[in-house]
Amino acid sequence: MSPPTIFVSYSHDSAEHKAWVIKLATDLRAHGVDVSLDEWDLALGQDIAAFMQRGIAASERVLLICSETYVRKAEAGAGGVGYERLIVSAEIVQNIGTKKFIPIVRDNPGLQKTPGFLGARRYVDFTRDEDYVMRLNELLREIHGVGMGRPQLGPNPFQGTVAQGQSISRIAGPTGLQTGGEPVLEEPWFTGHVAPSTAGLARLGLRGSMELRYALHDAINKSQLELLNAVRRSEIHTFGWPIAMTIENQEEYRPRPMADGIRAEIAIPERVLSESSSYDYWALRNNGDFFLLKSLFEDERAASKIFFNTRIVRVTESLLFATRLYENLGVASETRVSIRVTHRGLAGRELSSSNRNRDVFPARSVEDVSQSQIVETLAKMRGQLVANVRQIAESLFMLFNFTEFSAEVYEDIVTNFVAGRVT
Repeated sequence: MSPPTIFVSYSHDSAEHKAWVIKLATDLRAHGVDVSLDEWDLALGQDIAAFMQRGIAASERVLLICSETYVRKAEAGAGGVGYERLIVSAEIVQNIGTKKFIPIVRDNPGLQKTPGFLGARRYVDFTRDEDYVMRLNELLREIHGVGMGRPQLGPNPFQGTVAQGQSISRIAGPTGLQTGGEPVLEEPWFTGHVAPSTAGLARLGLRGSMELRYALHDAINKSQLELLNAVRRSEIHTFGWPIAMTIENQEEYRPRPMADGIRAEIAIPERVLSESSSYDYWALRNNGDFFLLKSLFEDERAASKIFFNTRIVRVTESLLFATRLYENLGVASETRVSIRVTHRGLAGRELSSSNRNRDVFPARSVEDVSQSQIVETLAKMRGQLVANVRQIAESLFMLFNFTEFSAEVYEDIVTNFVAGRVT
């Protein structure tokens, strides 16, 4: 068989960009792809327009290196990129379903990743140099026609369940245990998110975290779009980045639709936005189950500390977010929900305060994990907010040499947060 033929279309943005294009073309040739590139095949004195036209027409596939400059020139119809746009557009008009043209995203931090004339074609994202080998392999598989192979079709795990939008049967008692004795918060869906989120936290060198688990005792069934809209409406922006933060303008951070719900991972390396790293991972299931692993705010200020007032604020936000989320999902007010809050990475930290007006006697924890759980009906969640926050937070503070705070302290911090203030 003759090797597949490829023509490379790109803009001469810089010496570094040109060198990267040549490297990609060289690596493709090293793996059995006959690449046509102006740097190799366009002779001095040769007609450039004719070279482009023949190259695109004669090649089986065309790679369009969609840098920010390339997209801008294509949209404006400027230079050689603008001429190639005319040639490519003509072929696409003749065959809208053609797979001949493969967009390659590189050096493009803008919102528009590919030119408009390509439509909504799937592209290969070569943005991150550390992903180069993986993306090259993806591209080679496509060019050589070697797919990943479709796995064998298995049985429907939801056979016999009711239609979307109606409730799914889940029987759980007032303590959060199902009829078989298993806690709803220990179902495989929750434990399945622990490993990837913990690994993501570790990649950033972070140790401390807050984990949330919510589970409705009378489950629902919602589409991925309904879940996403509910999360957006439920975000609380009073303190720092909210729980279940949604970022729409960064492709790598956007919530993703999954087979059983939606998921987002937001891993911010050190010095991208601040002098420290930040990590957020959350998932919302079609039946209303929610999981979150979030790095500690304290690690952005003082990694050896735990701020008692910050922890009360975050627990308050966790319970308020749960209430808003299920209200926005249309869950009946008499429905019970199990909520678990887990703090990790406590060992060796000193209990402190982020507010100079709220003194606390310094104390350290020898335990690494604090975990507390409540079961409450949605109807009572707002009215019992202070009591529930205190129940969860007290088990955390007790690890710091039996530290306790008065009911007035909880009342003040929680009430201020609900009013949109952090104290």
